[in-house]
Amino acid sequence: MKRAIIGHAADKFTDHTESLAKEAIRDILKPEYILVSGGCHLGGIHIWAEEIAKELGCYDKDHIHHPKIRRWEGGYKQRNLRIAEDAEEVYVIVVDKYPPNYTGRRFNICYHCKVDTHIKSGACWTALKAIRLYNKDGYWVIISGNEE
Repeated sequence: MKRAIIGHAADKFTDHTESLAKEAIRDILKPEYILVSGGCHLGGIHIWAEEIAKELGCYDKDHIHHPKIRRWEGGYKQRNLRIAEDAEEVYVIVVDKYPPNYTGRRFNICYHCKVDTHIKSGACWTALKAIRLYNKDGYWVIISGNEE
């Protein structure tokens, strides 16, 4: 089975939420699965999933879909559609709130999912495409930013 694991770039995580995200990846990815992901140059879920897949022996570079260019059209959009089509299941790992030191653009809701239970991620767009276009199963893992 091919499982996509996608989600936020590294700048959306604290040390605590990164640790929880890696734990979630280990729960999702098992040696009998093949990882499908997007090789995000910004680190985060894509890269952590690749590292863990290599440890588990379920990494295959043919299922890591890098964008041809770093723009939406001709790049990320087509990469995300390849992920949606290639995977049998799609797992989106996102955080519920921005970390205190986050300086990037902020949104009040995830406008892809139309919810305020997690912050916006292009991974949500990808998973929704997998569900709607290819009848794939999609799952969200929302990591709490509370460090209690």
